[in-house]
Amino acid sequence: MDSQDDLQRFRPYLRALADELLYSELRKKVDPSDLVQQTMLQAIDARSQFKGESDRAKAGWLRAILQNVVNGLLRRYRSDRRDIALEQTLDRSFQSGRGGELQDSIASPSYGVHMNEERLRIQETLALLSDEQRRAIAMRYWQDMSIEEIAQAMDRSPDAVASLIYRGMKVLRSKLV
Repeated sequence: MDSQDDLQRFRPYLRALADELLYSELRKKVDPSDLVQQTMLQAIDARSQFKGESDRAKAGWLRAILQNVVNGLLRRYRSDRRDIALEQTLDRSFQSGRGGELQDSIASPSYGVHMNEERLRIQETLALLSDEQRRAIAMRYWQDMSIEEIAQAMDRSPDAVASLIYRGMKVLRSKLV
């Protein structure tokens, strides 16, 4: 399999991570797809540096590249007034295992493969949702934000956010059953 084609399998995973990492301020300046594209370009340029052999190792490597891309954007857009708390939030997001991070403690190899397949299936299904639905669901279930907090972050009414989440979850349930 060509190296570029091999990396393309991780696009849904990177998209889900990028959705979680983009804060309302950055989201106005950059789209999650742009982050994924930049990550893929950097990964292709640096493919000789990747020494792992498993999908798990490749996912971790790509996640680190994505985090570097986001950190670079934060530095760029906040160069004159850095917000350290924001950077700590990104670090905590990756350390806590949220955002689809593949965990280090897997009971058995087959369990790890099964969990990886499940994550990829969920991420591919998430790609079917609209950007707004995916963003609202990520904030609600991955970041544990309230409907009111999401409404404020998305500049929508709480009813509109609840509707986005309801319709998105309906699609997810129908596709993942």
